Formats: sequence, C-alpha cells, structure tokens
Amino acid sequence: MTGMTIAPPPTGTARERIVSRTELTPVDLLARAAYMYPEKVALVHGDRRFTYADVGERAWRLANALRAAGLEKGDRVATLLPNCPAMLEAHFGVPAAGGILATVNTRLSSGEIEYILRHSGARHLLLDAELADLVEPIDLSGIHVLVVDEIDAADDYEEFLAYASPEQPVSWLEDEEETISINYTSGPTEPPSGVQYTDRGAYLNALNEAVVADLSQESVFLWLQPMFHCNGWCFTWAVTAVAGRHVTIRKVEPDVIWDVVDAEGVTHFNGAPTVQLMIINSLKAHRVEHPVTVTVAAAPPSPTLFARMDELNFRVVHVYGLTETYGPTTVSPEQDDWRELSDE
Repeated sequence: MTGMTIAPPPTGTARERIVSRTELTPVDLLARAAYMYPEKVALVHGDRRFTYADVGERAWRLANALRAAGLEKGDRVATLLPNCPAMLEAHFGVPAAGGILATVNTRLSSGEIEYILRHSGARHLLLDAELADLVEPIDLSGIHVLVVDEIDAADDYEEFLAYASPEQPVSWLEDEEETISINYTSGPTEPPSGVQYTDRGAYLNALNEAVVADLSQESVFLWLQPMFHCNGWCFTWAVTAVAGRHVTIRKVEPDVIWDVVDAEGVTHFNGAPTVQLMIINSLKAHRVEHPVTVTVAAAPPSPTLFARMDELNFRVVHVYGLTETYGPTTVSPEQDDWRELSDE
C-alpha cells in the first residue's frame, strides 16, 4: 500500500528491546490505591476510620521515620502486634523504607520470641503495649523499641510518625527478588525456620489471592487470621491491591465479629476451622443477606461445618498452604456441576 512505512525488525537482545521495566513490589499497591482512591475508606479499627490517603501518608511517615532513626537497606524490623492499624502500616512502611519485615507470632513464649528477634537480626521492634510482658525477660539492648499503645494517644509510635515526612520516600529496591519479609514456621520444626519472602513473590501472590477470593473495590475484609502469619496470607497486600476496605479487631470474639459483620457489611474473612466454629456457634449467628466469602485453611474442615456455613450464606473457599509457599497455595475451587449434587 502506498504511503505506508514498514518498520524494520527489532534489533538487539530481548532485554535491550524492553522500553521500560519496573520491579514488582507490594509497596506500589498502596501507592496506587492512595493515588486513585484517596478519599475511599481503607481501614476501620473500632471508632477509627482511615482513608487510603491516610494509610498511605502514615506508611510513608513510618518509612521516613525509620530511615531518620538510622535504618539501612536490609535492616530487619520486627513486630509484636495484633491486627491493628500499625500492623497494616508496617507491611508497607517497612519495605518502603528499605527494611525487611519480621512479624512475630504473638502467641509464642518469651524464649521463642527472643530466639526470633536474635535469629532475624532485628534492629527495630514495634511492640503492642498489651504484649510488653512477653519481652520483659528479654535483653533488648541494641534494638530500637517503639511501643504502640491504642489507649494512650501519646504513645511512642504516634510520636515517631508525627515528625516524619508524609511523602513516599525514594525506593531503595534494586531487584524484585530481594527479601521483603521473613516469616517463621510453626508446628513441628524446632527451632522455627525463617522463610524469606521476596517483593516479586509477595506481589504476585497478593494478586493471586485477590483472584481466588474474588476481591474487588467493593470488598470489606474482616481481619480474623493474624497478620503475623505469612503476612496475613498476603491479604495485607491483596485487599490493598483492589482498594478494598480492611476491618481490624484485636481479638477473635464471636459476638463482636457478628456485630462488625452487620455494621460494616463484611464481604470476606479468613480463618481456621476452629475460628469458623466459634463464629457459627455464636448466639448472634444468623443468615446474612449478601454472600460472605470465607477462606478456610489449616486443619481439614468437617462436612458439618461446611453445611452450617452454607446455611448462613457463607461461600467457602477451601485452601491449604504453608509458610514456605506464601500461605495458601492449593485451592479447591467450586465447580458448576457441584450444584447438581446433594448436600451430602
């Protein structure tokens, strides 16, 4: 055809032909959500409500404050926190600072916590005030401790954030295969092993969880499984990826859970069968109007549990995983022809 120029074939290696490349990191999931949905409610914790702009600003303040406190690239930042705003912020603020997150199981003994702090090489520790007794026997010299106290507004953590810049810091990430977090195994391993998650792996698994759990911008995710376990099965990053709403409560209390489900219009929550049993056996248990997607993992759930959850309009997603695979990795997705089968 006249007037048409045909471009010559590309030259050079495949790498040289790449126009641009961005290293995958979950930090960008918050940056995007805060930019696209600044006024959308991102996090609910009791009477406190944070927009995505708020969560972004607080995470960046944490990152900048850690750098100002001497954090160097690759330094470990440990947390001993329940599900709360500071714990979610740490999942973005620590890697944004260039540090590596090491979330510690709050159910461990002082000796086990000391082992993880030493083995991980933690330089900083975010410590919940109610868990302070767990670290009292531990020599914390050489570790910068920040106490998070949700009762006292003048706690170390809030003061730490107050004087830091709210701007997202320049990234120190050079390779998406760098470590973003260290999660310690539970169960039969003695002593626990530290499993290193990468930025790339966490990013991709977060998107995988969003697909499997059918998360969207309208999702309201109630945090029942602990964020310290496999970074909340990567849902800390997955819910943020779709700009859904996080709802956090400090303890698994069935009656409180039902109050929150009704008040916030919860659409998703995760947990082991023991947690699900507590919920369905609550005196406040009732069939919800809209389906709630419930990801069930850990010990094998019983057919009786599945049947009762179905009565409550809970859509069950059954998964299996382990720390070495970023949490849930094997899933049994519902098939269309299952609807033709009897309940049994």
